[in-house]
Amino acid sequence: MNNRLEQLSIAYKKALGAILLKEFPHLTPLTVIDVLIDPSGKTGRVWLSTTEEILKEVEQRRGDIQGQLKEHVVTRYTPKISFVLDDKYLDKIDNLFTEIEHES
Repeated sequence: MNNRLEQLSIAYKKALGAILLKEFPHLTPLTVIDVLIDPSGKTGRVWLSTTEEILKEVEQRRGDIQGQLKEHVVTRYTPKISFVLDDKYLDKIDNLFTEIEHES
């Protein structure tokens, strides 16, 4: 990934973190894990560590989130973002529950 795309991804990650915290303060856990913007800058993927129910709620408000995103990061195109569930987060939770079961 080139330097420009890395900087854009970092900027979008910070902006999305702030937007999601403001828009969904009642939803926990909700964390932006990674953002990947394609080289054209027109689309992007956002990996969230959260539950499927919260992911659906965030996805329903995608248009509002994108509107706020263009105010935070000024670029020629505001990427059409899609939210993806970070499976690693769920694996960690499963491992914690497994450890608790073995300790009991």
